[in-house]
Amino acid sequence: LARLSPFHRTRITPWLCRGLQQQAAPRKGLKVLFFGTDEFSSSALTALSKGIYAENPGVAHIEVVCPPPRYKVRTIKEKTKLIWKARVSSRATNLGIHVHNTPEGGSIQNWEVPNVDLKAGYGANARFDIGVVASFGAFLPQRIIDSFPQKMINLHPSLLPKYRGPTPIQTAILNNDSHTGVTVQEVHPKRYDAGNILAQVPFELKLGMTRVDLMTQLGHLGGELAVRVLQNLEYMRKNSIVQNEEEATLTRMFTSGDAKIRWEDMTAMDVMRMHWAHFGHIAVWSFLRVKNKVLTVKMTDIELATSFDDPLEDDYLSFRPGSCLRKRKYNYVEFPCIEGGRLHVRGFTVEGKQPRDGLQFAAGYIKKNKTPCMLTLSPDCKRPTPNFVYPEEYKRPSHMAAVKLYDIPLYHSKSGLVRKLKLKAEAEEAKASEKSDESKETEESEESKASEELGETEELKETEELKETEEPKEIEALKEIEESKEAVESETTEPNETKEPK
Repeated sequence: LARLSPFHRTRITPWLCRGLQQQAAPRKGLKVLFFGTDEFSSSALTALSKGIYAENPGVAHIEVVCPPPRYKVRTIKEKTKLIWKARVSSRATNLGIHVHNTPEGGSIQNWEVPNVDLKAGYGANARFDIGVVASFGAFLPQRIIDSFPQKMINLHPSLLPKYRGPTPIQTAILNNDSHTGVTVQEVHPKRYDAGNILAQVPFELKLGMTRVDLMTQLGHLGGELAVRVLQNLEYMRKNSIVQNEEEATLTRMFTSGDAKIRWEDMTAMDVMRMHWAHFGHIAVWSFLRVKNKVLTVKMTDIELATSFDDPLEDDYLSFRPGSCLRKRKYNYVEFPCIEGGRLHVRGFTVEGKQPRDGLQFAAGYIKKNKTPCMLTLSPDCKRPTPNFVYPEEYKRPSHMAAVKLYDIPLYHSKSGLVRKLKLKAEAEEAKASEKSDESKETEESEESKASEELGETEELKETEELKETEEPKEIEALKEIEESKEAVESETTEPNETKEPK
């Protein structure tokens, strides 16, 4: 300030004093220690950090606890290579949040809860008020829960008590659920996801959403819900709901064996759901036999074929499911499935090789006039490949029904495909309306014809009735006329002798 002019001193000094007053003033809300690792917890952390600046802040200060990064040591040049790092750690550094790491090895039995960072301005021995857990991956003992005055709460990406455990998002996608959600619950000291429910929010699961999409969206939704819970924590705990153990379902950890394609009983939509559920974690795979070698092939970029994608082979239904169909200048390989659907794969990773696109894979493993097949089981290399066994009561679908099988808009569908599907739906609606109009016109014409026929029949009946009523009248009139004529003739034919002489 001494170097500034008196004019600038009067302008800048109030702003400096205002900043000092803001730092010195006590902040409302709770001091939160956040536990997390993956994309779900990182998006929840972003939403929680925004709660600091709300009008009624439930969070005054936040810090993060996550596992330490893993390195691979190269003994030749004595250099280290980063293998894995928690997503929440990189998100916290971007947000300017202090990060604490748990001990290496994953065990936290002897780990002590740290104090608040000195830079936060709470003093040397300031303790956190509450702990928030979101997909941490380790069981928290009673000792750590009791170290917080307000205990701990947990964010779980499902509507508890449904889908307890480590993989609720993957299980919901594989089971084709229409809805999922987020639950804020109290941390149970002995079991996973068994605490009292504080709040729940449902979420619509759209067809085509991947594991990563749901993690980011549900994490953001859970973070916003956690801010609301922290703002009204006492009220939420008084009105908490005990979980019904009879409705509880458990999930399990998935391995690479759960991502193997079974061509004998899996449809194209089943393969796509498996791809969406394990996206970014495990790639779907299958066996491929090349001469006397059996290779494992991972498929990383998969799309569902629609009626706008012409099949690479006109008679593709005659090929066995899992056949590798290719065509020049197409950057994907087509795989027919058992129900008539088709998969377009643009990314491959062969065991022990670098990732390849569709053209490179076709050039290296698919020869002319030969169509290799993906296999469910690894065959014996010394024997020929066994024939494909179709399930009992299998009926081959028709070509038209198979091509139009999956004309549905997905979550990640391209704008051109969505526009084509909309135009197709509008054209079908127009055709249906035209047919309905034609049917109405035909019905009206039939009704008019029927009414005309009824009118004609009624007229005929009336004329017949008139004829029946008029015929006896005419007969009587004719009889009277004949009688009058006979009377006149009789008068004229009397002899003159009978008349008196004048």
